[in-house]
Amino acid sequence: MTGDDFVKLCHDEKEKLMNDYFEEESNLAVSNIIKKMIQFGTDKKELVKLIDEVLNESFYTMLLGLDGECSLGDQQNSYKLYDEDGHCLNPCGELEESAYSYFMEQ
Repeated sequence: MTGDDFVKLCHDEKEKLMNDYFEEESNLAVSNIIKKMIQFGTDKKELVKLIDEVLNESFYTMLLGLDGECSLGDQQNSYKLYDEDGHCLNPCGELEESAYSYFMEQ
């Protein structure tokens, strides 16, 4: 697995969350709050935009934090991520470019 593969998996997870949050049959806590907000007149399209942006920024920040490119919880450290085969996924800031591509370029 490469750093780009890892970032893509994170992006896939974000997309899954978006689908789950707005699925009518979902019983997730976030989904239930969304349903109530829509019942009280909040525009669904605006909620989709808001939650998509929140998740994009959250995943992007987390990935950059793991890469050592920004702080997590007011501490900036460089972390190394390894897959189960022992391959380093982010030897030298490899997540940053992919994270920007997947989460910020739209």
